[in-house]
Amino acid sequence: MQNRLVVCVCNLKPVKMRGIESQGMVLCASTPEKVELIRFDESCKPGQLVSCEGFIRRPDPVLNPKKKVWEGVAPDLKVSTEGMVVYKEKPLLIDGRLPLIAPTLRDVPVK
Repeated sequence: MQNRLVVCVCNLKPVKMRGIESQGMVLCASTPEKVELIRFDESCKPGQLVSCEGFIRRPDPVLNPKKKVWEGVAPDLKVSTEGMVVYKEKPLLIDGRLPLIAPTLRDVPVK
């Protein structure tokens, strides 16, 4: 993952993993056999926002783990049969126009 741009969920509560504090989660398409980093247009820059068509963006500063927001969202976040990352069948887009893509995996969860 060195020298790669990735898509992160950054408003998760920080947790220690293997003794190191994690303050975000890298999104990947995955099966039990394979994990792929989500890709996007190389013109994208760090800090650009990812949105979902039809949903108003109102992020919490930090997700409350007691409300289990991520657990409610995650089951509907997947890679479509066309390879685009979707939430409830709507594409996730960078700055409202550039899709998130899984290189080879199709119809799998995004975690």
